[in-house]
Amino acid sequence: MLALVMTTACAVLLESGARAGAPAERYAGTDVVVAGQPFVPRAGELRAALERLPSVERAVSELSFPSTAVDGSGRLVEAPWDGPSLGHSWESAVLGPFTLRQGRAPEGDSEVVLDGTLAGRLGAGVGDTVRIAGPDGLRPYRISGVADTRRQLERQYAVFHTSREAERLADSDQPVRAVGVLGKKAADTEALRREVEKAVAALYGDSAGGLVVASGGGRAEAEFWDVPSPATVLSSLVGTFGVLSLFVAGFVVSGTLTLAVAGRLTEIGLLRAVAATKGQIRRMIAVEVLLVTVAAALLGVPGGVGVAVLLHRVLVDGEVLPGSFALSVGPVAPWATVGLAAVVAQLAAFAAARRASRVRPVEVLRESAAPAPRLGRRRVLLGMGVFAGAGGCLGAVATGRLDGGGGTAESMVLVLMIGVALLAPVICRVAGALFLAPVTWLLPRDGALAVRNLLRQNARLAAGVTPLVLALSLTGTLLCVPLITSQGARQAERERLLADHVVSSAGPGIAPGFAERAARLPGVAAASGQLSVDGELSRADAVRNDADSGPDDDAAVIGGSLVAMRAEAVPGLLDLGVRAGSLARLGDSSMALGDGAARSLGVSVGDRVRVDWDDGGRDTYRVAAVYSRDRDFADALLPRASAARHAASPLDDTVLVRTAPGADRSAVERELKDLAAEFPGARTGDGAAESQTAGQAKSGAAADLFVLLLLTMINVFTAIAFVNTLSMATAGRRREFALLRLAGAQSAQVLRMLAWEAALTCVVALLLATGVCASVLVPLSIAVTGSAVPALAGGPLAALALGAVVVAVATVTVAGRLAMRSAAATPGSLAKAVS
Repeated sequence: MLALVMTTACAVLLESGARAGAPAERYAGTDVVVAGQPFVPRAGELRAALERLPSVERAVSELSFPSTAVDGSGRLVEAPWDGPSLGHSWESAVLGPFTLRQGRAPEGDSEVVLDGTLAGRLGAGVGDTVRIAGPDGLRPYRISGVADTRRQLERQYAVFHTSREAERLADSDQPVRAVGVLGKKAADTEALRREVEKAVAALYGDSAGGLVVASGGGRAEAEFWDVPSPATVLSSLVGTFGVLSLFVAGFVVSGTLTLAVAGRLTEIGLLRAVAATKGQIRRMIAVEVLLVTVAAALLGVPGGVGVAVLLHRVLVDGEVLPGSFALSVGPVAPWATVGLAAVVAQLAAFAAARRASRVRPVEVLRESAAPAPRLGRRRVLLGMGVFAGAGGCLGAVATGRLDGGGGTAESMVLVLMIGVALLAPVICRVAGALFLAPVTWLLPRDGALAVRNLLRQNARLAAGVTPLVLALSLTGTLLCVPLITSQGARQAERERLLADHVVSSAGPGIAPGFAERAARLPGVAAASGQLSVDGELSRADAVRNDADSGPDDDAAVIGGSLVAMRAEAVPGLLDLGVRAGSLARLGDSSMALGDGAARSLGVSVGDRVRVDWDDGGRDTYRVAAVYSRDRDFADALLPRASAARHAASPLDDTVLVRTAPGADRSAVERELKDLAAEFPGARTGDGAAESQTAGQAKSGAAADLFVLLLLTMINVFTAIAFVNTLSMATAGRRREFALLRLAGAQSAQVLRMLAWEAALTCVVALLLATGVCASVLVPLSIAVTGSAVPALAGGPLAALALGAVVVAVATVTVAGRLAMRSAAATPGSLAKAVS
């Protein structure tokens, strides 16, 4: 039932994401919008061409740039849900349409109009002064008006300037982000969109691929193209755990059913003796499982909806989802969950009933007393094949041929667990021989008897070990992978940085003026901002075919991560592990390439590389250096002087500062802190500082809480299944307990034997889980950090292991007492049965 709760909660959130439509805000007043991602090249020509269309009333260019207000305490007022806070020209307000609620339009360059949501957040009105951090730093502006749209802004803030001030602040070769089209009253929207598409194709030809022509709901996608949608966030966060829930349910239900069916072999043998066929036995078990699934669904589905409400609240409060995101409980999620659960349960029932239906009546007593541990040849070969495939993938991760991120590590755990489940009896037999048999003589009499029982009953040991290994290995991997990747990022940063100070951003970015002024501070040897830019790299001498002609093998193209810095400052700020050329040769017409990008493009020092920018521009650079420390940094390092003109945002991600030899480092740090006061959002630190915005930290904390909640649910579900498995296994040993009592054993001795069995079962599970986790985490750690010793979440894992031992011992103690109280488990009853 708990598996249904988890899966239903994930399915409801996914369905809500699929149903949620993010409405257009800034473009809500347009009929059609032509949006660039991020820029619209030749925007003036496009606007003129669109206004010549017979159905077009007006075409308006939408110019925007980062612009964040500062409250009275000097803190940046970030837009909700990590959305944009942008400045615009007042001419584009009609696209909202924004209408003045108070005041008037800006008439001077020192005046602005704020949207109503931002004005309310600041507690400011007409005539007040607001400080705005833009591309050129912090400036005071007088509020001339407050404007609202028909739909209140929920995912962004807007500040409107005069046209001249907006163009100055945009400071870009291509400042226009979109062109909104307002049709005539009688114009049909779809027909207008087709006309606009034809006009765009006629003007740009094959280079129109970076433009989006949208109407209706597509306007929101064009507006927020660089902001993840709720559906995207939920699919990456919730979808994974929905699959994990089904996977865990399949494992646990299969083990439980196998044990339950094994306890009914006598009944099944009697049915076969009275002419029941194999098919009838299988159908009987399948129907029983189906009835249990329906009963579980009656409670699990409503419970899952309740959990979905809780998770929705956590994600909205943590700004992982926007406040406008509504939970939608439709018929699809519950029915799909029940259907998937039924399929998983039926597969588990088929696996459990397959062997039981083959039991011959004359073999019933032998099979029920000592189930044969021998596995089929096909099952063994399949298990070995699974392990071999997983080993190949993990070897590729360790050698860097396969990225261990993006869910690869978690996927490998699931693959390894399939292999463990297929070969569980054999693995437990080997583990018992290696770990339990050698310590038999070190244990008391009860413990030695427990070891002998476990070594003889491999199937029973496997049934208890498998769910524990799954829970421990899955939890260990999900908790440790983020620690390893974070450790690798910090290590790579320490190896790469020569800078003494790293100025990070607590907002959308740092104005370029900060780095320029920092470079002129006394005691500073070098300073430069790190600006992220978007573009595609290709060899300048390669032939690239048109999009409709197909790709050319001679024209390798990579859309790598690009970083722009002041060329003359790079050698003093970064140690990139140059293996060819020199960073000192960087200039306005040269670049440095990472190893991976150089291999992909087939270039070396002295060759020329072409950059096709996202704004439609194109530049060619000569390769001055090839560096090896490109992990978690950039595929290419470009000169800021030319690259900044094509950046989607002019703001630096971080600023690196190097103290001059002999200068007072603490004095430089004080100067940087004083300078940061003029650039809100800039945070000073040393070379090992991590840059993370406050909004990202809050969202990350909420996402971590979400993961923790779902991990807790998975472990609770596994614990319940583990308790159920131990209880059934213990209850099925009444004759064994009676025989021990008949031979002179006391009840306390039998219970101590059971406690030792439970503890040793947990030890075997812990050792196997350690092996599974090590198989995944060690290759990842080698690839990311170069060390075979991974970072571990020791505290939570130790608590989980200790909890497993406590639960196991408590379960078998209670189940053992109840079993020995039954008539079948008393020595007298057994003696009567024997006589």
